[in-house]
Amino acid sequence: MLYDRLNKLEDDDEPIRVGIIGAGTFGTQIIARICHMNGMRIACAADLVVDRAAAALQLGGISKERITNCGTSSSINDAIRRREFAVTEDPAALIESNIDVVVEATGNAEAGAKHGFNAIAAKKHVVMVTIEADVVVGATLKQLADRAGVIYSLAYGDEPALAVELYEWARTLGFRVIAAGKGTRFIPEFRKATPDDVPRLYGFTGEDYNAHVFCSFLDGTKHAIESVTLSNATGLTVDVRGLHFPALDLREMPEQLCLKSKGGILNGEGVVEAVSSLRPDKTSVERNLRGGVFAVIDAPDRQAIESMASYGEIIGMMIGETSGQAMIYRPQHFVGHEMPIDIARMMLSGESIGAPIGQVSEVVAAAKKRLTPGTILDGEGGFTVCGLAERAAIAQHQKLVPIGLTQGAEVLEEISEDGLVTYENVRLKPSLAMDLKHQQDSEIASAITLGRSRTENTS
Repeated sequence: MLYDRLNKLEDDDEPIRVGIIGAGTFGTQIIARICHMNGMRIACAADLVVDRAAAALQLGGISKERITNCGTSSSINDAIRRREFAVTEDPAALIESNIDVVVEATGNAEAGAKHGFNAIAAKKHVVMVTIEADVVVGATLKQLADRAGVIYSLAYGDEPALAVELYEWARTLGFRVIAAGKGTRFIPEFRKATPDDVPRLYGFTGEDYNAHVFCSFLDGTKHAIESVTLSNATGLTVDVRGLHFPALDLREMPEQLCLKSKGGILNGEGVVEAVSSLRPDKTSVERNLRGGVFAVIDAPDRQAIESMASYGEIIGMMIGETSGQAMIYRPQHFVGHEMPIDIARMMLSGESIGAPIGQVSEVVAAAKKRLTPGTILDGEGGFTVCGLAERAAIAQHQKLVPIGLTQGAEVLEEISEDGLVTYENVRLKPSLAMDLKHQQDSEIASAITLGRSRTENTS
C-alpha cells in the first residue's frame, strides 16, 4: 500500500523531496497537505511573493523558525540538509536543487511551459497542475520527459485527472466510452463576462479573490481547458466547437449524452463534454454534477449493463432506459488536497494518473467584443477573449491561436465580436511556450503529411 511504503520512507529518513512552484489556492492546499504526511516533504516552495510560500508552510504546521529564505540552489540544498524548509522567489534555483519532483502550480501558461521544460531538462519528474500550459504544449513536454527518463503527469484531485481515472476504469474493463467530462455552472451569456462582472455573478462582497481566475470559470475558458486536458490525455475529441454545455440532471445524462440517432445531443461518440448545473433561464438543475466528473459508457454485451442496473442508484450509477447506456460518476473533487497521491504513485510505482497522448484538441481564443488594431489582449479570464474547445486538426487548419498564447498579443487586423483569433490577425508576444507550440504543430503537420504519403504509396 502507498501508505505503508511512505511510512517506510519516513522510518528510513528518505522522504520524497518535493519542490512546488506557485503558492496560490491550489499550491497552498498541496503544501499544507504534504506537511502532514509521512514519507514526503516540501523541500522548497517558490513564489514571486515569497511570504506567500512561507504562509502556506505555516498553514501546514511548520514554524517560522524552520523556514529559510533561499536565493540559490546551493542554499536550498543546505536547508534540505539541515531539515529546514526552503522558500525562494527563484523557480530556477528550486529546479536546480536536490529535489525529486517539481510541482508546477503557477496557473500561467507561459510560466508553466518554461518551468516544465527546465525541470525536465534538469531530470526532474513533473506534476503539471498548470493545465493552461498542458493544453498548449503538454504533448511536447511529455515527449521530452520520456526521452529524459522522467515522468510527466497531470495532477490527481483536479477534474481532468479524475475523469481520466473514470475513463481508464471503463476502457480497462472493456466498456466503450461515449462521453466523459465534468459538471460545472455555465450559461452561454457568461461567455462575454469580464473581471468586473465577477462580484455580481458570484455574489462576492469583499476583495479577497482573483477576478481573472474566477472570470475564466465564468466565461467558460477554464471549462474548455479542463475538457481539452481530458481529451489530450485519452483521445476523446470535441463534438462541437465550444462544447454543448447541456443543463442536465444526473438521471438525464445517460439518455442525453448519446447520439442524436438515439435521441441524444451528440454528433459522434468518444467525446468530452461539460454539463451545466444552471439552465439558460438561470434556474438550478435539481440533481446536478457541479464539481464532479463522469463517464457515459456502453458495453458490447447487454448482460453487464442490465446487471449493473439491477443495483440501482445505490452504487452510484445511472442507467438510460432508452439509450441503454450507463453513467459512472464521482460527485466531487478535492483539488490540491488529493494531489500528493499523484506524487506517491510517481515516485513509488513509476506511474502517472495521466498525461497527453498527443494534441487531440485545442483551446482557441475568441473575441468577447470587437477588437480594433492596436488592442493588446489580456489572455485567460480577461476583458478581451475567451477560450473555446476545438479539434486540433481544425484549429491548425484555420490557424487558430491557443488562448494560452494570447497574453500580451497585439491585434493587427480588426476582429469582430465572437470572431476567432488567428496567427494572421495578431502579433504574439515571444515566449518559450510559443516556440514549443510552433515546434509541436510543425511535427504534427509533418506526421500527417508522412501518413498521407504512405497511404498514397500503398493504394
